[in-house]
Formats: sequence, C-alpha cells, structure tokens
Amino acid sequence: MDPGSINSPSHPLLKAFSKLQNSRRYRKKAGRIALEGPNLVTEALKAGLSPEVVFFSDEYYKNVGRSIAAGLPGSVRQYIMSPRLFKKIADTEAPQPVAAIFYYNRTVFERELYRPPGLALLLDRLQDPGNMGTIIRTAAGAGAEVVYYTAGSTDPFGPKVLRATAGTVFHLRLEEVSDPLQLIGELKKGGLQVAAAAAGAENLYWKVDFRPPTALIVGNEAGGIAAELLLEADLRVAIPLHGKVESLNAAAAAAVLLYEIVRQRSI
Repeated sequence: MDPGSINSPSHPLLKAFSKLQNSRRYRKKAGRIALEGPNLVTEALKAGLSPEVVFFSDEYYKNVGRSIAAGLPGSVRQYIMSPRLFKKIADTEAPQPVAAIFYYNRTVFERELYRPPGLALLLDRLQDPGNMGTIIRTAAGAGAEVVYYTAGSTDPFGPKVLRATAGTVFHLRLEEVSDPLQLIGELKKGGLQVAAAAAGAENLYWKVDFRPPTALIVGNEAGGIAAELLLEADLRVAIPLHGKVESLNAAAAAAVLLYEIVRQRSI
C-alpha cells in the first residue's frame, strides 16, 4: 500500500502521537504508545507488537523506509512527512526519520509460583526516566526474566525511558505492582531470596551468595527503599564507597549488583 502524506501539525494522528508522548494517563487509557526512531520501531516489530500507524520522513522512506513498509500488515496506515513536521512532534533534539503509534495494552500477569523467575528486579518508586530505562536495559542484558516496579515509579513507556532502554523493554516482562509486600511474599514462597540494595548495609555485595534464585530491590534515588520493604528483605547488600561519595546513581548500583549475579552464576 502506498503511503499517504501529512502536511499539517494539526492532523489528528500527529495530535494523538504528541498526546501519547506527553501523557501517561492517555497512554494507559488508549492502550497505545508513541515510538520515535528506527531502533525503537524496529525492536517493537521484532517483539511482535502491532503498529496502528507509521510515519516516515520523505527522504528516509525513499532510502530505507520502503523495506520497513513492505513488511507491515496491510491494515497499518503509513504516511510520509517532511523533516519540518517531524521536528514539531519530536521529543528529541534531533528529529528521527521514522515514528509510529503501536498498540500496547498492559498485560495483567498471573504469577506462576510453580515457575518462579531465577532473577527478578523490583524497582521501588524510581523517579528518573534515564535510570529506569538504563536499568531495564541492564536487567535484560543480565538475563533477568522480569522487572517489577511499584506505584510512584516513572512510566516505563514514556519517551525518555523508551529511548534509554534501546528497545529492550519489548523483550522483557515488565509488571507494575500495587502491593509490593504481597509480591515479596509470593517471591519468597516461590523459593527466591530477596536482596535489598542499601547504603551502609552489613553485607558487601561480593560476599553474598547470589547463585540461588534472587529478587533484587533497588530504591528511589533520593530516599532509597521503603522501610517496610527493607524489613521484608532476606538480606541487605551494600556497594562500598570511598571518599566523599554517599551513594551511586541507581542505574550504576543496579548494574554492579546484576553483573555480580551474572559473574557468580557463570563460575
């Protein structure tokens, strides 16, 4: 199907795209997400997500976009736009040559306690989109099966988080939890040890045995992990710091701990 053209920023589809970028509530209500850039669009397609509409810049369509368009179902609407219009809807400094609206209903998972994850991550009220996206990407690279996040966390489907994940968000189970204490109890029943990352904790991270199935909790950038979750953890682990550094960036701390788990399990 030959693509149509859009010439005005007031086009309803461009308004919808911008609203999906800017409103968490609208994303949930609409069951859609806005993706910007070849990498995110391609990774979403690889993961089996269905696009509703794809926008191409005119030059990109001529050189590369035709191959993407050829693989889309016939029901997907396709449009060509000028770079000027892409700049108007872009969330980035440098506008991307392709963007899309994808269907994405948040799945309500039935937790399978007879098949507990070997490695899970629980993010407690994580606020920074860059941290959230980097942690999701690192968790996927470390082989985590699931990333849970509590209410009060930044939306993992916002544009800044999506970019930071580099598309790995579509290849990992992601679940918002309204009752993290209940979740911790379920994970323990499933045979997981629960380890909380906490500054000044009694256990240095490399001295902890992470070979058993493990759920790792990483907390809010300013306040750390909620006190009630810390109390429910089987152990608290610390990354030693020197000089006047009081704490690590949440994404850096998560990376250190996740890859210690990878290291121990590869021996």
